[in-house]
Amino acid sequence: MLLLLACVLTPDSTDPVVATVACDTLSCGTDEVCIVEEYEPACENLYDTGVSCPEGTTLTMCGGAGIACCCEPPPPASYSCATCTGEPSCDCVTCPADKACEATGTTGTFRCAEMPKP
Repeated sequence: MLLLLACVLTPDSTDPVVATVACDTLSCGTDEVCIVEEYEPACENLYDTGVSCPEGTTLTMCGGAGIACCCEPPPPASYSCATCTGEPSCDCVTCPADKACEATGTTGTFRCAEMPKP
């Protein structure tokens, strides 16, 4: 499941020349980037494809092999700011070992997302 977020540059209220990055409820400074960390939903394999998923879960294809499974809604993403000198890039972002940095397409905003499963 892909979560799209919109973070925009907004003028700093104390200095109209300085721009900050809106990051959910945070406001990252001029030398910072917004990091959005996404979390995978809890899923269970559906071994009997003739059975429906329990209420509150969604039928989807899980794992690299495309196994039918029932997934709960994904947990909410978390947001943080990180110092970035120079041009904002994934070089400024430290993601957990099991996640990779991706540019979101919005200046100054990056996502730490699960790496594709083999």
